[in-house]
Amino acid sequence: MNLRPIKIKTRGEEAVKSLREKIRRGRIRMVQAVLIQLIPRHERKLIVFLTPGYNWRVGGIFSIASLYQESIRMRSIHGATVVLCTVPGDPRFLRYSWFRNRNYILRLESVLRHCGRLESLLIHVPEYAVNRLVEWFESDASRLARKVKQVHVNVLLQNIDYVQGQNVAGLQRFGRVSCTTAHEAYSNLATRKALNVTLHRLSVYCGPEHYVRSSYEDKEPLLVVSPDQHPLKERILKQIATACPKLRIQIIQGLSYEAYKDLIRRAKWSLTFGEGMDGYFGEPVFSGGVSFAVFNERFFTPEFAKLQTVYPSWEALEQKITTDLVRFDNAEIYRERSRDCYELLASLYSVDKFRDNLRKFYLGDYTFP
Repeated sequence: MNLRPIKIKTRGEEAVKSLREKIRRGRIRMVQAVLIQLIPRHERKLIVFLTPGYNWRVGGIFSIASLYQESIRMRSIHGATVVLCTVPGDPRFLRYSWFRNRNYILRLESVLRHCGRLESLLIHVPEYAVNRLVEWFESDASRLARKVKQVHVNVLLQNIDYVQGQNVAGLQRFGRVSCTTAHEAYSNLATRKALNVTLHRLSVYCGPEHYVRSSYEDKEPLLVVSPDQHPLKERILKQIATACPKLRIQIIQGLSYEAYKDLIRRAKWSLTFGEGMDGYFGEPVFSGGVSFAVFNERFFTPEFAKLQTVYPSWEALEQKITTDLVRFDNAEIYRERSRDCYELLASLYSVDKFRDNLRKFYLGDYTFP
């Protein structure tokens, strides 16, 4: 029997850890206090993007960061100061470290306390945190009414599944409510009716402009895999490893975004176990690769079901992917599979389209008013 030593934390170690955490939070509080002073007290219009107070490596955070940066550049349109704040109830947090940015994150309560009376307050809230914002409004409603003349809440619908159980209607008690969408599949009248608020197709800050597209000849025998959990994941990856022993399989974990982009530029294949139409599918294609996924009607538009690399079910993927990996590993066929998907994605996503959609939002020119 192999006995491994078990590390037991002593009271002293726990005390040191607690002290370090207090020091860390104290430093964040000090930096945030300085940054808040940069917001003009006389500012009458404020736009707030709520973002998680955790260093999660997820596409939604990168999307919010992009919206924040692009909104700052559109001040001539909306005329407001734009700030980034943690979702109410999340711990103090200053900056994400997994992608290059200078986006410093404040606390909503502190920002509002600093500002004088506001003519307008626009809060962009990710869909999963709607109920948290409703609770915050309920606890601070009277104070907010004294500080803000007009409140507008925009729900950032980045994942249609995450809005389930969220009290979007409850936000209407506190001001005007709208919703912007990230995926084309649910940017429609059905979603508008289901949520019963103004809906605007926003898309995401993504497009072929942001990627270096490498050719089949420059690709490595590498399959990158999304970190999502799935009951068939281990079995499918073992099957691929057995059938393609020269293929290196790498699950995306712990990489900076810049390192991830370099990896997908070199990788020949990609496989997502997530919602399908996600960054682990689209970004490798924009980098010249071939991506595999299972069709998910909540995220994919119908055209993607026709692709040979998008399977109708997980059972179909399990049955066919090893054969397809061998069959598509030919320069001409590989280019066809990559091009088919690339053209579909490029027809939906571009930075210029995203910026135009965001500009229309701030002008009040909504897709589904």
